[in-house]
Amino acid sequence: MARWHALWLKPHLTPEMEREVNIERMRLMARQQGVSAGAHALSSIMLTVAAWSAVNHAVLFAAVIPFQMVAIWQLWLWLRHRHRRRASAVGDATITRICVWSLVFGALWGGLSATLLTLVNAPEVQLLICLVIIGMASGGTMMLFSIPAALAGFLTFSLIPPWLTFVLSSGAVSWTFYAYSAVYGVCMLLSVRYSYDTFVENVRLRTANADLAYKADAANRAKSRFLANMSHELRTPLNAIIGFAEVIHNQFKGPVGNPQYIDFARSIHESGQHLVGIINDILDLSKVEEGKLELEEETISIPAVIERVTRLMRQGLENAELTLAVSVAPQLPDVMADALKLDQVLLNILSNAVKFTPPGGRISIDASRNAAGLAIVVADTGVGISEDELAEVLKPFVQGRDSERRLVRGTGLGLPLADQMMKLHGGSLALASRRGEGTVVTLQLPAAGLIAAPAMRSFG
Repeated sequence: MARWHALWLKPHLTPEMEREVNIERMRLMARQQGVSAGAHALSSIMLTVAAWSAVNHAVLFAAVIPFQMVAIWQLWLWLRHRHRRRASAVGDATITRICVWSLVFGALWGGLSATLLTLVNAPEVQLLICLVIIGMASGGTMMLFSIPAALAGFLTFSLIPPWLTFVLSSGAVSWTFYAYSAVYGVCMLLSVRYSYDTFVENVRLRTANADLAYKADAANRAKSRFLANMSHELRTPLNAIIGFAEVIHNQFKGPVGNPQYIDFARSIHESGQHLVGIINDILDLSKVEEGKLELEEETISIPAVIERVTRLMRQGLENAELTLAVSVAPQLPDVMADALKLDQVLLNILSNAVKFTPPGGRISIDASRNAAGLAIVVADTGVGISEDELAEVLKPFVQGRDSERRLVRGTGLGLPLADQMMKLHGGSLALASRRGEGTVVTLQLPAAGLIAAPAMRSFG
């Protein structure tokens, strides 16, 4: 690797890091290529106009033409490569060519400015020349700071010739001029060093973050595959346990001698069903994370979805001594969605509301159209969720920390799964809650999935 490109600033870079640094160097330079071309062309034209009356026109044209040609070449490169994908590698030879070009271009600017300072006596023109030199030095620093060797060549050959011209043509120069020049040079070097160190560190951090993200994604995929495989392995024996428990509980093969065994069988059956439900949720979540859960979309009626879910939850609502109120806007449009998954989302939300609402509480379901599409809002008067936990409960296996919520059996998969399924539909799930004041869950379906409103329908 050509480590000399960094001069003394960062001599110890691994080959892998040098490759990433070279790629980022080219990316940064490519972004500024168009502005640099315009600055070179405009500045050379301004100097030509300013020195028009004091310098031979043929000399001016001969001096300006190379700048215009280089500017056109830069602009052509920028237009050609501005939509190009990020390079996978940039060779040292490319960086070396940039260093050579920077040195040559710096020599052109140094030669032009020194020549004009020698031939032009007007103070205002000399001031303009100095301002252009300072501007080009600043612009070159911004563009070339990631390649210290190229920047050193450009600044050396663009600044020293006019500086020497000024010193030699002015006779005795005050010591303050030399002191200021020295301070300016030191400040420039420190600025370049700080900028380059920051640049390399940013590349290092970005590379490290990308590596960590890749490893985290690989670990997450491995975890998802493991959960999916284990879910399949566990469901088979669990279904057998549930089936035999149901046979014993219902005494299909004759009466059971001890009545307590019937209660045991019912407990086995209920626990098995609960465990199968958890495994199904884990399997669905694993499919979502791996991108394998696909939607089977069809035209569905939102009132029909609400009716199906509330019918399934009716016994649970009665056992929990809760009141349910349903409000569906008239002429609500049908939607393109996966009916089973939308049922599962609403069932998970309503089940949570039932579990965390004390007896005598109230649950409401409202469906209406809004500017973003169609919204289903489920509100309850339950224990609520603390504000600092709202973001956490949408993460898998996370449950509320409050004592009331810990008493309720669950795995913390219902809300995350509902959230992921809404995202699959292009929609969203939003939570609003306060401790002791209940929870409001808004399921938003996008306007793109809505179908023209059907005829007026009633819902009871």
